[in-house]
Amino acid sequence: MSAPPIPKLPGYTVCMPQSLSDKGFKKHQTLNYLNGYQREETLAVVKELPERVATDAVAGTSSATLPASMLAPDAASKLPQWVENDRKVLRFFGYFKESVVESNMENHRIRKVILYYYLEDDTMHVAEPRQDNSGIPQGVFIKRHRVTCEDGGFFNPDDFSVGQSVTIYGRTFFLVDADNFTREYLAGKGKEQGAALPYPDDPVDGYRTAFGMNRGRADDTTAGTLTRRMNDFKAYVEARLGKPSHLLDGDRLRQFLENNKKVLRFWCVWDERQSMYGDRRPYVLHYFLEDDTVEILEINESNSGRDPFPVFLKRGPLPKVPVKTNTTLNPKYRKDQCYSPGDFRLGTFISVLGRDFYLHDADTFTKNWYKDNLGFGDEEMTPVDIKEPILPKPKAALPPYNGYGTLEDSLQNCLSLVPKPPKRDLHKLMNKDKIILRFVVKMVDTETHKHSGTDLARRFILSYFMMDDTLLIFEPPVRNTGIAGGKFLERQRIYKPRSEEIYTYLDLYVGSVIEVFNRSFELLEADEYTLTYMENYKDIFVMADTDVMVRSLNAQVSGKEDAVRAALIAADKAGTGALGGEDLEAGLLAAGLKFTRHQAISLKRRLDKNKTGTISIEEFLGLLGI
Repeated sequence: MSAPPIPKLPGYTVCMPQSLSDKGFKKHQTLNYLNGYQREETLAVVKELPERVATDAVAGTSSATLPASMLAPDAASKLPQWVENDRKVLRFFGYFKESVVESNMENHRIRKVILYYYLEDDTMHVAEPRQDNSGIPQGVFIKRHRVTCEDGGFFNPDDFSVGQSVTIYGRTFFLVDADNFTREYLAGKGKEQGAALPYPDDPVDGYRTAFGMNRGRADDTTAGTLTRRMNDFKAYVEARLGKPSHLLDGDRLRQFLENNKKVLRFWCVWDERQSMYGDRRPYVLHYFLEDDTVEILEINESNSGRDPFPVFLKRGPLPKVPVKTNTTLNPKYRKDQCYSPGDFRLGTFISVLGRDFYLHDADTFTKNWYKDNLGFGDEEMTPVDIKEPILPKPKAALPPYNGYGTLEDSLQNCLSLVPKPPKRDLHKLMNKDKIILRFVVKMVDTETHKHSGTDLARRFILSYFMMDDTLLIFEPPVRNTGIAGGKFLERQRIYKPRSEEIYTYLDLYVGSVIEVFNRSFELLEADEYTLTYMENYKDIFVMADTDVMVRSLNAQVSGKEDAVRAALIAADKAGTGALGGEDLEAGLLAAGLKFTRHQAISLKRRLDKNKTGTISIEEFLGLLGI
């Protein structure tokens, strides 16, 4: 008697491994990633081995070969469906018939729909495109979900085909077309789609055509002609019988259906600068073709100082005739008394309740509408340039300097009601700090000021601070002169005579003369740091640029080479063939050449490479090309 079978409960079943000698009973990993997506593999299950194969395996023979399906577990050959078919949607175009009761115009209605089938999760939804002024609730007809068939299963792509019908929840949809992606996808699955089918005629369209009720149709030339003539005759008879004229303006319903959401837009300006506190303001004029009303909106410009109050004229008929202001009620105007599209032309004025607005431009839709309906040409719809030249802002005249305080401090009283400290150049403060140019100066006589011999013999140290363009004059004490040395001028900015311009580093070089509080000082020499700094920045300090001096001397020497050579040789009194700094200056001055002492000093420093204090005459003449 065989033992009772083990119940198939967790913990009671045993799965033998592929190899009977394998003693590993661990559970393998089933979670991994494939192409960056999470994926769960099927668990490897050992299948029952045939008796012959098991016997050979135990005996160690290989007379039988295991099938491939038994050697390895089944593996997925593609990505998950929601990854492979992400954002892939099949789209079919179709319609369904809706019964209409209690209507003499139609007994059924054709309603067009679009069917969407999402491949990623086999869901679908049906939408009906919205139609203006249809009076029918349209939009999503069936929400997205998995729709069941009549047999109880779910819809799949094989259930849809162009030319066939689909029944969803008791309503039959007829498919007449599909988009290109849908056709290509189904063709790849071996299901070709037929050609696109036309939509059936709607009974209400035939009724409207027969009675001339189709509004604004381009092909409406023959149908309903008799009816339109009867309508015109009816209006004539009603007018003869005394019907009010404001009710004979036309078919308002027809005008609304033909021109719904059609708006003409013009850009205009209102210039009232000739009146007190007037201004030139831009506006936008909208003309609504559906009911012949006008609204004007103000364009809010940035930094205009005006409150954003855009509505200048509320939407309504715009009268052309003068408006009476002594009436308490709003008068009603006939259609011929109000503006129509033919009254708006670019480059003309229109009267808006007594205000003249100038039309200068229109949008693209407005231009095309005038060309198609009123026969306007490109010349009549050309925008008008209304830009005015921008006048320079007048600068306030500054009063003359009164001498109190510094010029910058006094200027702040003219620029603002509450004076503020003058702004300092932080770049110079940070980069030019501790850069001081020092010169040895002396007093010189002028036509208006004469000095004694003692004052002319005094020597001063002038320091120029690059960080703030200030000057400091110091007099070194000299014994037995009777003059106490020390600070001669407090550090401050010095203004040029009869000017509001200060002295800068460009005005300071050896040989120049500056005037400080009615005293003239000549710069005699500079220290080594000053000369080196000026030579390193010769693009700023022109007097330290020897190349400029050489080009100037070459231009002056042209035509008098012999005189220059003779003057330099005559300046060499010792006959050594070399000249010192002062002798070189004397020789060039004797030859009639113009230069400054600072240029001569820089040239001597350039040519005196051995620091001997002299310059070879032949080397200098070679530099001049003599």
